[in-house]
Amino acid sequence: MINEQLRFLLPKAMLADLLIFVAALPFYGLNIQILLLGTAAMTANIILLGMSSERAVERGTAKSAKRYMFSFYLIRLTVMGAALVLGFRSDLFNSVCTFIPLLYPKTFYTGSAIIRQKHS
Repeated sequence: MINEQLRFLLPKAMLADLLIFVAALPFYGLNIQILLLGTAAMTANIILLGMSSERAVERGTAKSAKRYMFSFYLIRLTVMGAALVLGFRSDLFNSVCTFIPLLYPKTFYTGSAIIRQKHS
């Protein structure tokens, strides 16, 4: 499951990063790291989500699975929060460009569903 999701998201994320990088070029110059933090946090979030989903199914009871998923949810929020704090506080990263890649999954999945619905 994780590999499928990463194969779906990463090429689109790299293309979106390239487009945003080109758009930000006049403002920030050749500073690619402005996007890397957000993309790394998004990728870590997807990997953690996939790992927790796959392992939660193997739990003995529904209550145990819920607790497991919730604990990973808190870990994922911590990763995203740390990336945002670093993006806002550090001079190496741009706060907006750190935030934008965190929206990629929702945007890509929604766009994909709309395109599939139009074709069917």
